Amino acid sequence: MENPDGLSVVMITRNSERYLGTVLRSLKSVANEIILVDTGSDDATLDISRKYGCRVFEIPWEDDFSKAKNFAIEQARYNWVLNVDSDEVLYGKNARDILLDALSCRDIPAYIVWIENLFDGGRVDQARILRLFRNDPRIRFTNPVHESICESLYAHWPNFVPPELDLHLRHYGYLSRNAQEKHNRNIEILCRWAEFDSDNIYANYKTGVTLLEAGKGVEAYPYLEKTFNLFCCCDERESYPFLSTFKAVYLKFLVAEGMPEKADFFRKTSEKWQMHR
Repeated sequence: MENPDGLSVVMITRNSERYLGTVLRSLKSVANEIILVDTGSDDATLDISRKYGCRVFEIPWEDDFSKAKNFAIEQARYNWVLNVDSDEVLYGKNARDILLDALSCRDIPAYIVWIENLFDGGRVDQARILRLFRNDPRIRFTNPVHESICESLYAHWPNFVPPELDLHLRHYGYLSRNAQEKHNRNIEILCRWAEFDSDNIYANYKTGVTLLEAGKGVEAYPYLEKTFNLFCCCDERESYPFLSTFKAVYLKFLVAEGMPEKADFFRKTSEKWQMHR
């Protein structure tokens, strides 16, 4: 039996009370259901989630975000899924109309949305990321941290280029008051993942970027350079939603670290990528 038309929002939480009320309020008008999988909260997270009518599930934390998110998808009752973190707020007057239009397309398996990462001092960095997708058993998250549907999506839709939606999630997780604990937790998992799966572009990219955000540029450099080398050997690099973000981050890093020759080589190489699209 097919799932009915509609949208299931999925998220995982642990001690997420700081933003959770605001997050859930932003989603109520677009979601047919909100599935919240909690991995061990001892604050007000569960009370807040039940107040907003979420379908709440409690599971043990196993150092694997994909495992928790896939559990959430398996509870989803509608034919589309929107993946939202517990510190991301959906905003925009037209969000509901944009989603209704997108969900009516029968031949598209997934969409890219915009994440607006807020930093101290008012800086906002935008990133494109796959967050909206069909509730299809072929689409599941991979990666123990910074979980992504990319691998499963492209395995079954190899020539698909996901369209972008003018849909925005404002992410508060990189503000200094929120970031340190998250970085420490994620870096440990990321380094294990990048070591285990050393030719994984996304593993190296996220490890490098996270170390950079934590102020560990020396440690970040080998992972960023490995990402660059892997992209050079990749024929489908333009299908990776984070390619443009990586190019901007790595070029800025090389310039800031006083490596002009390296920066120039990287700039020329990435320009050739665009010429041969």
